[in-house]
Amino acid sequence: MKRVVTALALMLAMAAPALAVEFEFHGDLKTEFRINSNQSGFTGGKEFAAKLDPTQSKIYDEDVNDSFAAFKYRLWTEVSSDDGAVKGVYAIEVGGTHFGQSDGGDFSGDEVNVETRWAYTDFALSDGRMKVGLQPVKINKFFWNETATGVHYKVGNFEAAWYRGYEMEDTDSNAEDLDAFYVRYNVKPAEDVKIGLFGVWQTSDAGGELDSIDDLTWKVKKLTGYDLDLYTFGIDGGMKSDAFFANWDLMYQTGDFMEEGDFGGYFAHVDLGTNLGNGKLTYTFWYASGDDDREDEDLDAFVATDVDINADYSSVVLFQGLNSDQYFSADPYIQDKGFMINRIAYDAKASDKLKVGVAAMYMMTAEDMEYQNDAGTMDYSDDSIGFEVDVYAKYKMYKSLELALAAGYLMADDALDFYEADHDGSADEDIYVITSRIRYKF
Repeated sequence: MKRVVTALALMLAMAAPALAVEFEFHGDLKTEFRINSNQSGFTGGKEFAAKLDPTQSKIYDEDVNDSFAAFKYRLWTEVSSDDGAVKGVYAIEVGGTHFGQSDGGDFSGDEVNVETRWAYTDFALSDGRMKVGLQPVKINKFFWNETATGVHYKVGNFEAAWYRGYEMEDTDSNAEDLDAFYVRYNVKPAEDVKIGLFGVWQTSDAGGELDSIDDLTWKVKKLTGYDLDLYTFGIDGGMKSDAFFANWDLMYQTGDFMEEGDFGGYFAHVDLGTNLGNGKLTYTFWYASGDDDREDEDLDAFVATDVDINADYSSVVLFQGLNSDQYFSADPYIQDKGFMINRIAYDAKASDKLKVGVAAMYMMTAEDMEYQNDAGTMDYSDDSIGFEVDVYAKYKMYKSLELALAAGYLMADDALDFYEADHDGSADEDIYVITSRIRYKF
């Protein structure tokens, strides 16, 4: 066996100059820990917040504690021609497997659980670059920032793309597939100012029927099989100086859903920050519009396509933090009721290897969460989610190995009574989450 391996190695070594290619190998290997959460059902499923009629996510009168460990490993290879004109990228991932879980985390660990993350070719074309295949989509982190199949072209400050997020496999009609057409133009009016203008048209003529809008999950990724025309127009960017920085995102949506509902959502976000001591002070605000009446034809709620909102600029309790797949919401809103956050954070560099931070925020929905008690005899509504305090730290043990810890405590307000097991119009339970992670990235 050793002779065979040696012979193959020699053959590859001799062939490398003739192939005239360059290989790069990268990895993002994360081991994640939920140290504790007192409401593990509420913080454990990232699709709960987008469901218009959630039935699984409950906050109970007594603590429901759950601790776990999980691993999420991503490896990718980039193979480039020696002149850089052509590059192929292929990535695989083992995603979110818990220690002891039957999909590869239990005894012996022998399971088929490897997923394809990226598979695309990137090549030079007419002074620009074209990507074809399963690739990262980076339109806006609050709207669409994930992976999809498509064709993307960039030349200078201009970008254009076609993505097919979903194909109706039981039909022969292209019109029923869910396609997206995207254009962007970036400008720099000043040295330290960047502005991006973009537009996205997502369309499908599928003939799916809908008994009630409550059956939907409020994100485009889940609106498959329906007649849909959604137009999203946006402006994003940022600026920075020696002591001050700002980031902004503004989006407006229009179009129609099943020829009965009219989209009309909007989204606004801003970061304002300044250097302070050995760290930075940042104020964050965002507002995602909500729908105040599901029975009318105006769909006024902002709808994202496929994103994972990060706790680094939001909430440890509600959004994705150090645990990749265990959190309440992946989207910048709750149901079709929107979201508003006022957050202030201070991040400091305690040493060359240690970064620490603290954040405080007040959160609410844009429109009231409306519901009844279990007997159906009382109507309740509220928009206040509550006040949250987060603390977090990251330590570089080695150049490419990071240890991290984060904790959040949400003093729940009455809008969260919607998710409680006993509806009485008042939030009865505060929620906390403590997480950690070991990350080796190269």
